[in-house]
Amino acid sequence: MMRKAGLVMDAEQEIRAFLRAWTRKTVDLDDLQRAFAAMDYETFHQAMEALLRDGSLTRVAARGADFRGLPRRCRLARGRLCPAADAIQQDIARLGLAASLDFSFYYGQPLTCWQQDLAHIIQLSQWLQHTAVRRPLTVSDQQRSWDIFRDEKFLLTREGDTLLHRLHLSWQDIGVKREWEPLMMAVNPSALQGGICHHLVLENKAPYHKLLPHFAKLGLASLVFGAGWKIAGNLAALPRQTGCPEAHHIAWYFGDFDWEGLKIVQSVTACPTVEVRLATPFYRAFLQQPAPQGKEQQTPDETAWQAFSHWLRPEETRKFRQILENHRYYPQEALSAADLLTCGKELRNGIGTLC
Repeated sequence: MMRKAGLVMDAEQEIRAFLRAWTRKTVDLDDLQRAFAAMDYETFHQAMEALLRDGSLTRVAARGADFRGLPRRCRLARGRLCPAADAIQQDIARLGLAASLDFSFYYGQPLTCWQQDLAHIIQLSQWLQHTAVRRPLTVSDQQRSWDIFRDEKFLLTREGDTLLHRLHLSWQDIGVKREWEPLMMAVNPSALQGGICHHLVLENKAPYHKLLPHFAKLGLASLVFGAGWKIAGNLAALPRQTGCPEAHHIAWYFGDFDWEGLKIVQSVTACPTVEVRLATPFYRAFLQQPAPQGKEQQTPDETAWQAFSHWLRPEETRKFRQILENHRYYPQEALSAADLLTCGKELRNGIGTLC
């Protein structure tokens, strides 16, 4: 008898795990019977009855029942399917957590996930219930992080960002207006006098430092360190940060040649305050170098490829595409200081015909 009860409990947990992964709101009995065809009907029947009794499944009466009374279709109760649901709901009630918070993510996770986040959830709940209405509507992310967690860095960490995602909260929901990171750049004041200002943006630190000693020779308004993806968020500040908000600003972008680099190109070209163009002399110089193997795990993006390739000649497009398809790439570090200076001069000499 005990062995039979154990089999039913095991079967119940198997079906429960299957239902947690089920993406629809309802499940048909036929789907469950196909999934557990190896299970004898009596064990399956008792396990289903247990799930119906505890509310994990509810009958859809209109679809009828089988010869033993099991409903032909059931509606899933996501909260009840999680073994940790009762403990989580008890904590919510005991602690009086804010009703505006969505805890549904935790119902599908081990209880330890909830326990690890609970201290921060309590802080966030208390802020939403007692403090939010008395605070300014919009502040910086660091200020709000301090207001809620007494840690000005928490919301800027992956842990903080993950917590908001799990609770289905946006920055707007907690009154955060994210501030752009200041641009890191060298400025040539004499090149900021005209109505059109040309800038060179370099993705990585190494080429920036290689070119910096020669920057004055290029006659560009600024040399900007892009810092990878950061440039996508702060390039729009360029007109204000140079003190020339009325001028027309053109940024020539040069980064690594790989799928990630192409996605950055695509992102920066959408900048609303700066016209972004590809610094093609630098990319053409890549083709004179061997392309190392690597970056196999990066995800191709055809839209990013189009944003990059339309700046190139057909033969260059073919060569660069072949490099990507062979899982090769070009880091900016492949170009020497002399290479960078030559490319910079070529870019500057061609600017007059491109404006």
